[in-house]
Amino acid sequence: MASRFPLSEAPNPAAKQVMEDLMTDLWKGNRQFPIMEDDETAMLGYLAPLSYNLDVARGFFDVAKTAFHPNSVKPRNRELAVMALISVVDIPYMAYCHRRLGGRLGLTDQQCEDALSGKVPEGLNDEETAAYRLGRVLTTLAGPLDDATYRDFSTKMEKAQLVGIANIIGGYKWITLLGQLNGEDQRWTDEQ
Repeated sequence: MASRFPLSEAPNPAAKQVMEDLMTDLWKGNRQFPIMEDDETAMLGYLAPLSYNLDVARGFFDVAKTAFHPNSVKPRNRELAVMALISVVDIPYMAYCHRRLGGRLGLTDQQCEDALSGKVPEGLNDEETAAYRLGRVLTTLAGPLDDATYRDFSTKMEKAQLVGIANIIGGYKWITLLGQLNGEDQRWTDEQ
Protein backbone atom coordinates (compact mmCIF):
# COMPACT_ATOMS: atom_id res chain seq x y z
CA MET A 1 0.00 0.00 0.00
CA ALA A 2 1.37 3.42 -0.93
CA SER A 3 1.89 5.89 1.87
CA ARG A 4 -0.82 8.48 2.33
CA PHE A 5 1.94 10.93 3.23
CA PRO A 6 4.64 10.80 0.53
CA LEU A 7 7.70 12.94 1.13
CA SER A 8 7.23 14.60 -2.26
CA GLU A 9 4.06 16.26 -0.89
CA ALA A 10 5.46 17.18 2.54
CA PRO A 11 5.11 20.92 3.26
CA ASN A 12 8.83 21.17 4.03
CA PRO A 13 11.31 19.82 1.45
CA ALA A 14 13.76 19.02 4.28
CA ALA A 15 11.29 16.58 5.90
CA LYS A 16 13.24 13.42 5.02
CA GLN A 17 16.52 14.71 6.40
CA VAL A 18 14.95 16.22 9.51
CA MET A 19 13.07 13.00 10.34
CA GLU A 20 16.15 10.85 9.75
CA ASP A 21 18.18 13.16 12.00
CA LEU A 22 15.52 13.06 14.73
CA MET A 23 15.41 9.25 14.68
CA THR A 24 19.21 8.99 14.63
CA ASP A 25 19.40 11.32 17.62
CA LEU A 26 16.67 9.43 19.52
CA TRP A 27 18.41 6.09 19.01
CA LYS A 28 21.93 7.51 19.38
CA GLY A 29 22.78 6.36 15.86
CA ASN A 30 21.83 2.74 16.53
CA ARG A 31 18.39 2.21 14.98
CA GLN A 32 17.24 -1.39 14.97
CA PHE A 33 14.54 -1.15 12.30
CA PRO A 34 13.79 0.60 9.01
CA ILE A 35 12.17 4.05 9.03
CA MET A 36 11.88 4.66 5.28
CA GLU A 37 10.14 2.92 2.40
CA ASP A 38 12.61 0.94 0.27
CA ASP A 39 12.19 3.42 -2.59
CA GLU A 40 12.65 6.33 -0.12
CA THR A 41 9.40 8.00 -1.19
CA ALA A 42 7.89 8.03 2.32
CA MET A 43 8.64 7.42 5.96
CA LEU A 44 7.16 4.29 7.52
CA GLY A 45 4.29 3.98 9.98
CA TYR A 46 3.66 6.95 12.25
CA LEU A 47 6.71 8.78 10.90
CA ALA A 48 4.99 9.47 7.56
CA PRO A 49 2.25 11.78 8.90
CA LEU A 50 4.61 13.17 11.54
CA SER A 51 6.94 14.29 8.71
CA TYR A 52 4.23 16.72 7.57
CA ASN A 53 4.65 18.91 10.66
CA LEU A 54 8.30 19.18 11.59
CA ASP A 55 7.69 21.53 14.54
CA VAL A 56 5.45 18.90 16.14
CA ALA A 57 7.96 16.17 15.18
CA ARG A 58 10.79 18.03 16.91
CA GLY A 59 8.66 18.53 20.03
CA PHE A 60 7.57 14.91 20.02
CA PHE A 61 11.15 13.65 19.80
CA ASP A 62 12.25 16.00 22.59
CA VAL A 63 9.56 14.47 24.82
CA ALA A 64 10.41 10.96 23.60
CA LYS A 65 14.10 11.34 24.51
CA THR A 66 13.12 12.39 28.02
CA ALA A 67 10.49 9.67 28.42
CA PHE A 68 12.86 6.99 27.08
CA HIS A 69 15.65 7.94 29.47
CA PRO A 70 16.30 5.22 32.08
CA ASN A 71 15.72 7.82 34.83
CA SER A 72 12.13 8.18 33.59
CA VAL A 73 11.31 4.48 33.35
CA LYS A 74 13.45 1.35 33.40
CA PRO A 75 14.07 0.13 29.83
CA ARG A 76 12.54 -3.34 30.29
CA ASN A 77 9.50 -1.88 32.07
CA ARG A 78 9.11 0.59 29.21
CA GLU A 79 9.39 -2.10 26.56
CA LEU A 80 6.96 -4.43 28.31
CA ALA A 81 4.42 -1.61 28.68
CA VAL A 82 4.76 -0.75 24.98
CA MET A 83 4.32 -4.40 23.99
CA ALA A 84 1.19 -4.44 26.15
CA LEU A 85 -0.17 -1.49 24.18
CA ILE A 86 0.69 -3.19 20.90
CA SER A 87 -1.18 -6.31 22.03
CA VAL A 88 -4.36 -4.20 22.18
CA VAL A 89 -4.05 -2.22 18.92
CA ASP A 90 -3.57 -3.42 15.34
CA ILE A 91 -0.33 -1.74 14.28
CA PRO A 92 1.98 -4.30 12.60
CA TYR A 93 4.91 -1.93 11.95
CA MET A 94 5.12 -1.12 15.65
CA ALA A 95 4.96 -4.82 16.57
CA TYR A 96 7.78 -5.53 14.11
CA CYS A 97 9.95 -2.79 15.62
CA HIS A 98 9.33 -3.71 19.24
CA ARG A 99 9.92 -7.40 18.75
CA ARG A 100 13.47 -6.38 17.79
CA LEU A 101 13.81 -3.92 20.66
CA GLY A 102 12.60 -6.47 23.20
CA GLY A 103 15.35 -8.85 22.17
CA ARG A 104 17.91 -6.10 22.65
CA LEU A 105 16.71 -5.72 26.24
CA GLY A 106 17.10 -9.41 27.03
CA LEU A 107 13.54 -10.58 26.44
CA THR A 108 13.39 -13.98 24.78
CA ASP A 109 11.54 -14.58 21.52
CA GLN A 110 8.83 -16.38 23.50
CA GLN A 111 8.49 -13.53 25.98
CA CYS A 112 8.15 -11.05 23.11
CA GLU A 113 5.61 -13.24 21.35
CA ASP A 114 3.57 -13.66 24.53
CA ALA A 115 3.69 -9.93 25.32
CA LEU A 116 2.65 -8.92 21.81
CA SER A 117 -0.23 -11.40 21.85
CA GLY A 118 -1.67 -10.15 25.15
CA LYS A 119 -0.25 -12.75 27.54
CA VAL A 120 1.91 -11.84 30.52
CA PRO A 121 5.31 -13.33 29.65
CA GLU A 122 6.76 -15.92 31.99
CA GLY A 123 10.06 -15.31 33.77
CA LEU A 124 9.53 -11.64 34.62
CA ASN A 125 10.02 -10.17 38.07
CA ASP A 126 7.05 -8.64 39.92
CA GLU A 127 7.81 -5.09 38.78
CA GLU A 128 8.15 -6.13 35.12
CA THR A 129 4.90 -8.09 35.30
CA ALA A 130 3.20 -5.03 36.80
CA ALA A 131 4.68 -2.82 34.03
CA TYR A 132 3.19 -5.10 31.38
CA ARG A 133 -0.20 -5.25 33.10
CA LEU A 134 -0.19 -1.47 33.64
CA GLY A 135 0.54 -0.93 29.95
CA ARG A 136 -2.59 -2.89 29.03
CA VAL A 137 -4.71 -1.11 31.64
CA LEU A 138 -3.59 2.36 30.54
CA THR A 139 -4.08 1.55 26.87
CA THR A 140 -7.77 0.83 27.42
CA LEU A 141 -8.43 3.21 30.33
CA ALA A 142 -11.53 5.32 29.61
CA GLY A 143 -11.90 7.01 33.01
CA PRO A 144 -10.00 7.54 36.25
CA LEU A 145 -7.90 4.61 37.44
CA ASP A 146 -9.71 3.10 40.42
CA ASP A 147 -8.06 3.05 43.84
CA ALA A 148 -7.74 -0.73 44.11
CA THR A 149 -5.96 -0.99 40.76
CA TYR A 150 -3.69 1.93 41.64
CA ARG A 151 -2.79 0.36 45.00
CA ASP A 152 -2.05 -2.95 43.31
CA PHE A 153 0.41 -1.34 40.89
CA SER A 154 1.92 1.04 43.47
CA THR A 155 2.86 -1.89 45.71
CA LYS A 156 4.88 -3.45 42.89
CA MET A 157 6.73 -0.40 41.58
CA GLU A 158 7.75 3.08 42.62
CA LYS A 159 5.41 5.93 41.77
CA ALA A 160 8.06 7.35 39.42
CA GLN A 161 7.85 4.13 37.38
CA LEU A 162 4.04 4.40 37.29
CA VAL A 163 4.29 7.94 35.95
CA GLY A 164 7.05 6.97 33.52
CA ILE A 165 4.92 4.18 32.10
CA ALA A 166 1.91 6.51 31.84
CA ASN A 167 4.07 8.95 29.85
CA ILE A 168 5.27 6.17 27.56
CA ILE A 169 1.76 4.83 26.95
CA GLY A 170 0.48 8.36 26.29
CA GLY A 171 3.19 8.93 23.71
CA TYR A 172 2.62 5.58 22.07
CA LYS A 173 -1.13 6.15 21.90
CA TRP A 174 -0.32 9.33 19.99
CA ILE A 175 1.97 7.65 17.47
CA THR A 176 -0.39 4.69 17.17
CA LEU A 177 -3.06 7.13 16.01
CA LEU A 178 -0.63 8.59 13.46
CA GLY A 179 0.23 5.11 12.20
CA GLN A 180 -3.46 4.31 11.85
CA LEU A 181 -3.99 7.59 9.98
CA ASN A 182 -1.28 6.47 7.56
CA GLY A 183 -3.26 3.26 6.91
CA GLU A 184 -0.94 0.55 8.21
CA ASP A 185 -0.26 -2.24 5.79
CA GLN A 186 0.19 -5.90 6.58
CA ARG A 187 3.70 -6.42 5.16
CA TRP A 188 5.10 -6.17 8.68
CA THR A 189 2.97 -9.09 9.80
CA ASP A 190 4.91 -11.29 7.38
CA GLU A 191 8.25 -9.91 8.65
CA GLN A 192 7.61 -10.96 12.23
